[in-house]
Amino acid sequence: MNNLNELFPDLEPDAHVPAHLQKVLLSEIDFIRDSMQVVALFTSVFLDTALLSVVPLEEK
Repeated sequence: MNNLNELFPDLEPDAHVPAHLQKVLLSEIDFIRDSMQVVALFTSVFLDTALLSVVPLEEK
């Protein structure tokens, strides 16, 4: 991940955010990203399983 000093000026060049709020914001962003990855993982497994149960497998 980018350094904190590099990330926030790109987002809002004129804003000044206290260091503790920067860390909290990055924590929240990481938590949301991790949650989305978990949801995507379980959703893809669920959809794969559902498709396998609906679509008959070809016999060899």
